[in-house]
Amino acid sequence: MTVGRARVIGALLVASLAAAAAVPRLLSAQPASLAASARTRAAVESRAAALRRDWPELYARLIGLERAHGVFYGALAGAKRERRERGADRKSIVAAGKPVLDEPAVFRALVSRSSGHLAPRDAGGAVVDRPDVEADKGYAALGQRAAEIIRRGHAFHREVLAIFAGVEFAGRQAALDDAVARYSSRLDVSLPDTPKDMTILYDHPYTSFTEEGFNPRRALAYPTLTGFVWAAHWFQLAAQEPFDVAGDTAQRAAGLRTVTERFERKLTSGKAPDAFPTELPLAPSIAPGLVTAHERAAAIIDNLHLLHEVLAEILVHPDATNPRGAIDAAVALFTDRGARIVAVDDWIKMALRHSIFEQGGPALMVMTQSDRNASGHAQHARGGRAIPPGGMR
Repeated sequence: MTVGRARVIGALLVASLAAAAAVPRLLSAQPASLAASARTRAAVESRAAALRRDWPELYARLIGLERAHGVFYGALAGAKRERRERGADRKSIVAAGKPVLDEPAVFRALVSRSSGHLAPRDAGGAVVDRPDVEADKGYAALGQRAAEIIRRGHAFHREVLAIFAGVEFAGRQAALDDAVARYSSRLDVSLPDTPKDMTILYDHPYTSFTEEGFNPRRALAYPTLTGFVWAAHWFQLAAQEPFDVAGDTAQRAAGLRTVTERFERKLTSGKAPDAFPTELPLAPSIAPGLVTAHERAAAIIDNLHLLHEVLAEILVHPDATNPRGAIDAAVALFTDRGARIVAVDDWIKMALRHSIFEQGGPALMVMTQSDRNASGHAQHARGGRAIPPGGMR
């Protein structure tokens, strides 16, 4: 045996012995890691169960609103599909301006979902535990990936609320850090934990914003349905505030009653703030406590709401003759961690300049008139021109 070969064999023996010695350490570390993972999973499940047990009306409302979103998507997709199946060519679709849809009927279905899950348990069990075929079909119309992103986003938001409801202040940061890390572990079906630039609503191919002189405006195809969706976003954000500012259970319950009553009044077509929001509700305006507690969790939720907007516009727009392809492109943009990202300070300023009042008003405080500054709308610029927020009309 040559000296060189002996050295190689010796090195291999040493490496083998070192690897063998490391095996017990690896084996002992693996159970510890599995145990930690099991403890985390148990804590998450316990908080989710506590939210449902301790705040049943809130939990039922949240599930109802999530399902209403599915019904909303299904109605938009169904109207577009029906027109296509009738044989209408692209020119006819464009001339029609929007898919044929019974807006009042769909609105009633959405409102029913938002409150129907509050019905008492009967022989069929709790409503929240039953399948909702219509909502499932609506999400399926988005495609598997987009639907999973929306569902995971809703589940993440519920987990955030469960943390505020069930974790003491000192432990919230760690719990929210863990929730964001677990949510973000699947990059293909999670949204970034940094805020997207709101101009993403204005310059995609199927935007509802139109040029009107110096001020681009938003011409919504179905303002009543959009109003419901924005009211739902307001409620989902506003529900966090009572858990943040109130100490005991009675104060929290009173705060949630206020939020719920204000949400229900928004669906009555009254006078603002007892009316639909006229701007997309954003976390810095409606849930400032969430932004203060955890900017990354708040950014995920706002990105989810922005994605909802773009997906709905794709399903409505007459030029979107391949909606699934357009949805896939939008999802790719929204899941891109480096695309259209803004600094946290800019995100907060952007939200506040869109008016707290017009986003639905504060969760608990009283605001009776708009805080919009007429001279402060140049928050979005494209080519040096102002792009003001899109009031509904």
